[in-house]
Amino acid sequence: MSGNAALDPPLEGLALEYSAWKGWRYKVYGRFHPVRRKRMAAYARQSLRYAGKMRYTEGPTRSELFHRKPGNFATAAADCSQYVSALAHWCGVKKVTDEDWTGSLYSKGKVLTKPVPGCVVIFGVAPGVHAAYMVGKGMTIGFGDQAAPSYVSLSGMLDYFARHGHPGHAFRDLTRG
Repeated sequence: MSGNAALDPPLEGLALEYSAWKGWRYKVYGRFHPVRRKRMAAYARQSLRYAGKMRYTEGPTRSELFHRKPGNFATAAADCSQYVSALAHWCGVKKVTDEDWTGSLYSKGKVLTKPVPGCVVIFGVAPGVHAAYMVGKGMTIGFGDQAAPSYVSLSGMLDYFARHGHPGHAFRDLTRG
């Protein structure tokens, strides 16, 4: 477990329109896109449908999402790192486990200097305090509180964590390295 309770910052007016078409498209991409990073980003976008319908926990059930059938988000329990690990696991990433925490994710994958859709962003200095997915156009999707998953700009997340004493971030591609 991470030993910290990092929360996603408030949405501050950044809402994601989630239409039936987008939901269907993300479900198909999550299962069949040939690029694993893009599949992970698609699953992250698909999870937004379940905002507030999942359970944030750092307790013993935090790996529940990891062991579910891909795409089965409803009422699942997780924390930020197990959310990231579960989606990567669903897409065939072998290096993630149901015991990963933010610090172990920090040490996995290829270090990236700039974000690409489907990479993981870890906030704070090593070992980090929160993990989320980059999903494109400077946006992240993370799981850090009971209202999550949350769709928030990278700049908003960086400002939030800097204001709360956790400056810095790192990008990781869990599909490589």
